[in-house]
Amino acid sequence: MSLDDIVEQLRRSRSDTLETVELLRASRQQIEEHAKQLEGPSAALEYIDFFLGFFSGAAASLERMCAELPRGPTRAHLDLLREIASNASVEHRRCLMFRDRWINKPLPDERMRPLLNQLSTDSRDQLAAYRGLVNAALSLEALAGPEPGSADKGKLDRRALFTRWFGR
Repeated sequence: MSLDDIVEQLRRSRSDTLETVELLRASRQQIEEHAKQLEGPSAALEYIDFFLGFFSGAAASLERMCAELPRGPTRAHLDLLREIASNASVEHRRCLMFRDRWINKPLPDERMRPLLNQLSTDSRDQLAAYRGLVNAALSLEALAGPEPGSADKGKLDRRALFTRWFGR
């Protein structure tokens, strides 16, 4: 995979993220309009606000990376991609807890179920899409080559080896 391919993948990821942000904003508006029909409108609004912040931050990071990568990948780029993917994996639990607490039960007004389901699905799907960033990081790492000084990292000269073994 070329650097241009990776940048294009990150642009698509950013675009998808921004679409999810818009879907969440629309869901937020609907939750506010139908708050009286929901058992936990404040919980739904907190859930949305959390993911609006999370996804907006990810989109900003992806935008910055798309601008910087043509000058060459750095260790910071790799770390950032892995961090987004890792955080998304952790936040998947938030989606499950929201579903268990507010959706997977009888609702006071069953007409609200599709709205809550869509809210949960939109955020979950975007989190799952970030798994692909790990592969982008691996591709960038292959393009960047080894870290300077990494070849000698594990090697010790004779004196250092004996000092490590015998503590002298």
